[in-house]
Amino acid sequence: MERIGVQYLDLVLVHWPGVSRVAPDSSLNAQMRWETWQELERLYSEGRVRAIGVSNYEERHLRELLGRAAVKPMVNQFEVHPRRQRLELRQLCKQEGIAVVAYASLGCADLLNHPTVTRVAAEVRRTPAQVLLRWALQGGCAVIPKSVRPERIAEWREDLLLGGDWRLSQEQVTALEGLEDGHKYCWDPSAVM
Repeated sequence: MERIGVQYLDLVLVHWPGVSRVAPDSSLNAQMRWETWQELERLYSEGRVRAIGVSNYEERHLRELLGRAAVKPMVNQFEVHPRRQRLELRQLCKQEGIAVVAYASLGCADLLNHPTVTRVAAEVRRTPAQVLLRWALQGGCAVIPKSVRPERIAEWREDLLLGGDWRLSQEQVTALEGLEDGHKYCWDPSAVM
């Protein structure tokens, strides 16, 4: 923190439940997860970090942590979009008071161009990206969309944060929920023990 000139960090996440260059089924993964979490708890208790959390934690990783932690994670960041809704994991987070931050909410071109997504976008006069982000927000997730184009970021900011008074109808939400097939666009932490 000294190197970057700050007194504290707002949020620190453990990015992955496994250890680099360690087999996913190794018990070292669980040991290192716990040791890493203990260090985050220490930083949190010292006031050097205001919030601590995890990323890519499956239900079992999260339950394991909740069973031992002195400080519950405040955030779990994982892949959420209509094709991979993660309802059980989201429900566990809600029950435990853990905020869900959805990444990969836009999927890839196949999701952005899916007929259901484009139909809903036409109905609400928004882009497919706006529809997918709104779907996640209405589902109780924070979103962190990625773009290298400033105009897209500005569009999302204006539409979803500043002028975000539009909503998807229940019929539209149900149509998007019908896309669930468990598809992952990013890495899969389920094999990490």
